[in-house]
Amino acid sequence: MFVYTLALFAAVIFLALRYIYSHWERHGLPHLKPEIPYGNIRTVAEKKESFGIAINNLYHRSSDRLLGLYLFFRPAIMIRDPHLAKRIMVNDFQNFHDRGVYCNEEHDPFSANLFALPGQRWKNLRAKLTPTFTSGQLRNMLPTLLAVGNKLLERMDKVADVQSIVDMRDIASRFVLDTIASVFFGFEANCMHNSEDPFLTTLRRTNRGRTFLDNFRTSGVFICPGLLKLTRMTSLQPDVIAFVMEIITHQIEHREKNQITRKDFVQLLIDLRRQAGSDSEEALSIEQCAANVFLFYIAGAETSTATISFTLHELSHNLEAMAKLQQEIDDMLERSNGEITYDNIKEMKYLDLCVKETLRKYPGLPILNRECTIDYPVPDSDVVIRKGTQVIIPLLSISMNEKYFPKPELYSPERFDEATKNYDSDAYYPFGAGPRNCIGLRQGVLVAKIGLMFLLSKYNFKATIPAKVKFAAATVGLTPDAGFPMRIEHRK
Repeated sequence: MFVYTLALFAAVIFLALRYIYSHWERHGLPHLKPEIPYGNIRTVAEKKESFGIAINNLYHRSSDRLLGLYLFFRPAIMIRDPHLAKRIMVNDFQNFHDRGVYCNEEHDPFSANLFALPGQRWKNLRAKLTPTFTSGQLRNMLPTLLAVGNKLLERMDKVADVQSIVDMRDIASRFVLDTIASVFFGFEANCMHNSEDPFLTTLRRTNRGRTFLDNFRTSGVFICPGLLKLTRMTSLQPDVIAFVMEIITHQIEHREKNQITRKDFVQLLIDLRRQAGSDSEEALSIEQCAANVFLFYIAGAETSTATISFTLHELSHNLEAMAKLQQEIDDMLERSNGEITYDNIKEMKYLDLCVKETLRKYPGLPILNRECTIDYPVPDSDVVIRKGTQVIIPLLSISMNEKYFPKPELYSPERFDEATKNYDSDAYYPFGAGPRNCIGLRQGVLVAKIGLMFLLSKYNFKATIPAKVKFAAATVGLTPDAGFPMRIEHRK
């Protein structure tokens, strides 16, 4: 009897898997042959590649406009056509207004942040948080960014005095975290000079966790949300949640009790809580406040850190471009008698071109997620993307495609100059496009530009590793496997 039961159970499992992995065959969509139980992302399960790199490698195994994939047990469609991808994010946004990543407001409030929230909940919160990132607010935060920039110079002077080799990704991360602590969390951190600062160690713990559970959490958030819902596991490590909750709870309670007001992100959330009053639909819990502050902590830190360090890496291999940017910085400082203002940062054309080229080669996220929310007949095709289908846009591969960006391996800021434009503008969206693009993109770029201005105004950077970057596995964004060690020298 036991043998028959076991045989029946095995037959049911076999038929279920066969049905799951024949999804795209039944729907007549070109697809890659899956491996049980990995689908098409075995290298992710084996921690040989990050999810983003694995997806972008699949891009090169087909020439079809739409490609069926299996993310473990979850069918998905890769949009290989950048123009269709942009149309999905912008013109046809109503059909793809959700990301389809893990979000569980009731059992995991930290997952219910602006990045993950669906539908009307996302729309309402986005409208409330948008005032944080206006030009006026960016101008207001400039003195804070400049103050942290001076701390950066203090750290760098000691390194340059002895022409040391240091990891510039680590230095950039410390600079960015000190700005985020003040601008978003409302307190002064000392990541620049203290390697044990909790604000720094928590980020490292979040990014460097490569245990089975950490990999499971990442997979659950971006690939198979059902895994986290089924296991009731939180999307973040419990100690990280506790750390952020402690900071935000203290800030909110302290300010409300003592009627203290600051011009920062925490204050905006306090004001939103107060305005909502007893309206349970609109009110933000302390957990939700913490979730959104953490989002900008992790996303802001990674994006600005990556932009600074990848730019320095590329410039250290392109000395002519470095000299050209340093000359622009010198000219600006001379014109303004050494004063850095919001307006003269915006006027720096070559700095802007360099940042744009860095974000092309190393976008903040190597893929973009969307979920079909209304059946979508694909233009110029007989394919219909069904409601509930996960859609993946391989941003990194599009950005490195010769068809849209000639000589993609070449670091060429001039390709973005209107006078020498040499790229397909409809294939460039490093922060996404449309209503669901990155809300903090202007702030992230501003922080990166200020960091680069401070560094390049005083120092030269000499490469110690090859130009081709090897990316770390088991990470969400693009992270160099061994940092960016560079030799630092004072400019003469």
